[in-house]
Amino acid sequence: MIKFVISIFTVLILLSGCSTKSSLDLVSSTVDLRNDEGRLGGIGITSGEKEGKIIVPIALSYDFVLANTGNKILGGAEKLNEQTFEYEDGINIHIEPNEKLKEVSEEVMGHNIYDEDTEGGLGTGSTSSPVLQPDQEGEYTLDFVLGALEENPEIKLAPSSDQLEKLKEHAMEADLIVSVEGEEIARFDLSNFE
Repeated sequence: MIKFVISIFTVLILLSGCSTKSSLDLVSSTVDLRNDEGRLGGIGITSGEKEGKIIVPIALSYDFVLANTGNKILGGAEKLNEQTFEYEDGINIHIEPNEKLKEVSEEVMGHNIYDEDTEGGLGTGSTSSPVLQPDQEGEYTLDFVLGALEENPEIKLAPSSDQLEKLKEHAMEADLIVSVEGEEIARFDLSNFE
């Protein structure tokens, strides 16, 4: 009888642990090369013969749609980091490249663009929904600036179009990691979405 009670108790603990786990689905995932001022902004040239001209960089841009399929709210919007203007308690995404993508990034750009601590990076941008209610979808973007398409004194020139296409071709050889307050809540193999 004691074994039966312990077995039932163990099953209940396991089931309650499963019900608190977040249910998050990756609905769609795309990557493209973008040169869009509305999304990426522009860099004003402050000197020389092109002074006053706006240079729009080219970026490797990811677009994701995530869906909260569970019955609990994911993320929060109460702990605003005033330096980064991101919610520390909100849903955060980042890309973890596999070895091949790291190699291609280092070959094309001279460094791993996915490593935020690497020097030589031209910057990243992102948009996200810090909170997903149950049965709600949210759009998330990541933009990795690769350079300018024309010579200028403000930002380095992007690699050749062949090199950029090579980077784009391998860009889905990575995992999308979703976290809240530094704790991973989901991981998606992007190579399954090619």
